Amino acid sequence: MRTIVTTNSVARTERFDHWTSEMSKVFAGLDTRPASRIPFHGRAASGDIGLLQLSSVSAGPLRVRRTERLVAQYEEDFYKVVLQVAGTSAIEQDGVCSALGPGDIAICDTSRPYSFTYTTDFSTVLMLMPRPMLPVRPEALRGLTARRIAADGGVGAVVAPFLKSLGEQARDCTGPAVRSLMDGTVSLVTSLVTEQLALSAPAAPQDAMMLRIRAYIEQRLSDPDLTPDSIAAAHGISRRYLFKLFAADDSTVAGWIRTRRLERCARDLSSAATADQPISMVAARWGLLDCRHFSRVFKTAYGETPRDFRRRVLAGGDRN
Repeated sequence: MRTIVTTNSVARTERFDHWTSEMSKVFAGLDTRPASRIPFHGRAASGDIGLLQLSSVSAGPLRVRRTERLVAQYEEDFYKVVLQVAGTSAIEQDGVCSALGPGDIAICDTSRPYSFTYTTDFSTVLMLMPRPMLPVRPEALRGLTARRIAADGGVGAVVAPFLKSLGEQARDCTGPAVRSLMDGTVSLVTSLVTEQLALSAPAAPQDAMMLRIRAYIEQRLSDPDLTPDSIAAAHGISRRYLFKLFAADDSTVAGWIRTRRLERCARDLSSAATADQPISMVAARWGLLDCRHFSRVFKTAYGETPRDFRRRVLAGGDRN
């Protein structure tokens, strides 16, 4: 699916109203105002990479806000990852304001108020990522939102050109490859966040350890031999300390692994690209080899069996 919004064929006096009306279908719950008296112009292309919503936007000066009232009115549970491609912008959230130039990256949480201000013509890539896909506690990420992430070194130097290319090529990415592309994108953003949180001071040692552990688990969800013992050994800590780290987040090691595996299974069961694969194959791909156990825990988490879930979701329309 590819949505194109443009003001090219719209009368000058009606361009901004046309823009806000059409863009509200892509990004709901935003207050958009012009930031200049010159005739407005804009173009946006939006599409999906699996569960990720990607948009490439080029427009004239404007200000976009998500206020407390709009947060309450339009409930969202996304992280918005932003790549400034051309021009400049100012992002603000939770009292933090950062200036972004070409190549800079920033992240904001759509469940809280935020704003973007563009005082000149600009181009940007915006990606909406469901918050549960990022294996980082929202409280930990709060210290990173609305802060400039430079792309002149480290993981940022990898993520910035990747997002730019993804924005340009997204409409040509279809079929089974979409799932792998989505996973790779989430892994890159996770690496970026992990790096930035490790660089930000002061970072509690246990928080840094949890980030490494969760990233380790995320990369090995398909391994049926992923256990507390193997995780503890890989990080040079005891099982007891591992359990203590997860208990501090009101979680358990087994519970976290199970939740992440079930989320991956639910995603695959929702995909038309894997509709011909047996449910047992989907479960096994994510380390769940006991079909009866998988069906039971899936129903507990999602309120219906994997078969019923797949039938209901796919009947609602084609998904990547």
